Amino acid sequence: MSRLKPHTEQIAQDLSHQHGFSIEAVRHMIRAIDAGWGRMASFDHPEFGGQGQWMQGGMIMLGEPLNHSLRARVDALCSEIARAHDASGPLIEHGSQTATPTWPDSLGTPSATGSQGDLHYAWFADTRRLALMRHGQLQVFDTGDHRISGVSQQQGNTSGNISFTSQNGPIDLASLTPVADPAAPTHRATTAASPTARSNGDDVFTAIERLGELRDRGLLTDEEFRAKKTELLSRL
Repeated sequence: MSRLKPHTEQIAQDLSHQHGFSIEAVRHMIRAIDAGWGRMASFDHPEFGGQGQWMQGGMIMLGEPLNHSLRARVDALCSEIARAHDASGPLIEHGSQTATPTWPDSLGTPSATGSQGDLHYAWFADTRRLALMRHGQLQVFDTGDHRISGVSQQQGNTSGNISFTSQNGPIDLASLTPVADPAAPTHRATTAASPTARSNGDDVFTAIERLGELRDRGLLTDEEFRAKKTELLSRL
């Protein structure tokens, strides 16, 4: 397992005392946020309610969606780790790892794959999913009507700005919707002949329905749901 840098270990100790999580839990979250370039995290730890995701800006999904106290504590912890990452760059010591990652079977067969530096990605056309692997951390996103063909990570930027190329031009990773459970089965896209506009419209409304389900389960706030709904409708 990758090791925390010496100064990061002190950060972990301080955050453990400050937020009331064990040192092991804080180390787990530091690795997850470091793998997400200080902007996002996919984690799985019992002290955080099991599986969950966090994105800079307040979007957070926990395995205990109604535990609002835990939600606030996890968000505060992630935000402080992200600030430490922005201030000093990567928090983890990584060895060179070039092995091709194994993607979840539920995603299907990748239509495009690639890598840049320590980042591996795969795009799955049938399930409209983009999978990223960095330092053993898997993150999956719903790509909607985008057809991913390339990746671009801004060099010399410790926060790791990253974008992908699609038929619509460059798209920022932060604009894509994270998938709460990457291993869950997905609905594959049909190949029946139909007008492109109608297909895209169906995709948007399906995505809005999924977002509504996440909101009803307490995984999204009303504000997050409205913001994403507005963004999806703008694609029509």
